[in-house]
Amino acid sequence: MAAFIFWLIIYCIVSAISITLVGDRELISGNLLSFGSMFSLITNWKFIVAMLFAVFSRISFIMINNSLLKIPHLANASTSITMLATTLSIITVLVANYYFLGEKFSGMQLLGAGIVLIGITIMVK
Repeated sequence: MAAFIFWLIIYCIVSAISITLVGDRELISGNLLSFGSMFSLITNWKFIVAMLFAVFSRISFIMINNSLLKIPHLANASTSITMLATTLSIITVLVANYYFLGEKFSGMQLLGAGIVLIGITIMVK
């Protein structure tokens, strides 16, 4: 269970960094359908770093799944549990976007975050 929790925390952190970096308004604004804008996007350091974090996010997803395979009562549904558990990253992304992009929480987002936390707790018990 410790490995599951470790990899879930890593997944949440690297996913939040990746999404927050590509959420920069200057990076994603404008006409991204033009070749020049798209080239500018994919050569931007924030985009490149975000993609590296996205790859590590996928690796940590696999590691979460692997750690669940080692828990007998969770092994039969490890991929589904992994997918549901990683919804915790949504909360992490909301918090990161609040601090780094200045986005605000709505009441519905806070309610949803609470429901996700309760659901994850129930699933892994």
